[in-house]
Amino acid sequence: MVNPVLALAATVAIAACGAIHPLTAGQVTVPWLPLPADMTPLPVSSPQAVPVPPGTPVCTLADLDGAFTGRNGAGGHALVSFAFSGRSWACQVEGAPAVTLLDVAGHDLGFKDRAPFFPDELSGPALVEPGPAPFEGEGLKYGQAGFTIDWVSQPEACLGENGSHVGAVRVAIANVGTFTFQLPPTPVAYACQGVGVGALAEPPLQVEAPPEPPVPDPAIFAPTKIRAGEQLNYVVTLTNSTKLPIDLRQHCPNYEEELVANLAQGQPLGGKHIYALNCKAAGVLEPGRPMSFAMVLQVPRDAVPGSYDLYFNIGNANAMTKFATTAVVQID
Repeated sequence: MVNPVLALAATVAIAACGAIHPLTAGQVTVPWLPLPADMTPLPVSSPQAVPVPPGTPVCTLADLDGAFTGRNGAGGHALVSFAFSGRSWACQVEGAPAVTLLDVAGHDLGFKDRAPFFPDELSGPALVEPGPAPFEGEGLKYGQAGFTIDWVSQPEACLGENGSHVGAVRVAIANVGTFTFQLPPTPVAYACQGVGVGALAEPPLQVEAPPEPPVPDPAIFAPTKIRAGEQLNYVVTLTNSTKLPIDLRQHCPNYEEELVANLAQGQPLGGKHIYALNCKAAGVLEPGRPMSFAMVLQVPRDAVPGSYDLYFNIGNANAMTKFATTAVVQID
């Protein structure tokens, strides 16, 4: 049974646009509504820690090989990384170490520990397993635990303060012991913001992000002429090119429509127009069966007469992934 509201919408759309979209027998057009776009970000997978087996002992000083593994910089901070591997059997470490920055003569530079510049991805105990000792330039591997420290490396952040050259780092891990690592030349350190210390952690498990909801393929059917100040009534046909139904009520895509003059320079008319489809009325989009949607775009009264291209983009949240365009629309 044909929904009378959809059937009426189809009649209105065809009458407004002229013979622009040859509907097949019994096909209806989903009515247009000015629905606000849903810009909620798509869910992403959170980093997951490697589980520590029950009964795993806490590491001792003799259980660990440690090394300076790399340096980097970001946001006016120097970032210095360290890693630990096991010697004989699996053990665990946890928490952020206590860090002391030393000059080349081994004297304490007086930096206070603080939270790291980049927040920790993981928390909780980290598993350390027997393996080769870590070394500089090698990324953190599974079975190793590492952490990163940071300090301000730009004088603008600590006006009037003299910088210090860090020659070594003393690292004290609770319930384990203390290590001292010599450093190669690193950026000058300024003490006003202390030293950020990250928590000991393994590399996060690789967890696949949830798949994005499928987006149908669009095609546009629009009149070839319109007057400035009028509503441009056109039709978009969406086709599900997957092998499974797309329930638009559960995953409603957003669309962006645009009239663009002078294609070579890409000058848009009237800014961006982003809305949500009328998904409640559309329901389920079956594989291979096109569904038509009435569309309305208000042409500004001050639109300069000339040729324009009509663009229709569709996607999830603010990521437009499918695109369609028409032949030239003439504004009189």
